Amino acid sequence: MSPFYAAALVLNPTFRTRYITLHWPKKWRVLALAKVKLLWERYREVVIPISTVIPFSYKTQDQVEPQELDTYDRIALSLRSIARPASEDEYEDYNSQESYDPGKKGALAWWYQDTQRQRWPRLSLMAIDILSIPPMSDEPERVFSGARRTVTWDRGQIEPETIEMRECLKHWKRSGILDTFFEDS
Repeated sequence: MSPFYAAALVLNPTFRTRYITLHWPKKWRVLALAKVKLLWERYREVVIPISTVIPFSYKTQDQVEPQELDTYDRIALSLRSIARPASEDEYEDYNSQESYDPGKKGALAWWYQDTQRQRWPRLSLMAIDILSIPPMSDEPERVFSGARRTVTWDRGQIEPETIEMRECLKHWKRSGILDTFFEDS
């Protein structure tokens, strides 16, 4: 029921809302996208400090008198300027864009780029907050705690691979996976 998983998918530039629309059942999709939209509405109202959007320095010695730009500098400046989205809603504009694969660096690194932070300032805050949540499950914690009981003082010399195999077998036995495996054989 938490919107964070769906928001993480939406904020991944590879997936956006299209992934949920295409792959999730309709009854899940409508509720999930509505919750992500509500989450976005909280971020949309955030006041962003100007220093996070437009970098500048307080040092007076760094300030230079503005000079008239030559043709090359005007072209370079126009290439650096970021086109504002068509609508006033960053979330809608982001989702209307084509998908983009951030590659090995991942979605979080993509949102940390200055280009994305300037183009979608509030949405980038939301993305950084949500995508930086570490994914975790109770099951790995339980298995890790179970390994503590396996490796006693008497068994301190067991190889890590052996411990891993033993813990997997113990987990599979408790969850019934081994029983179904042997029934099928």
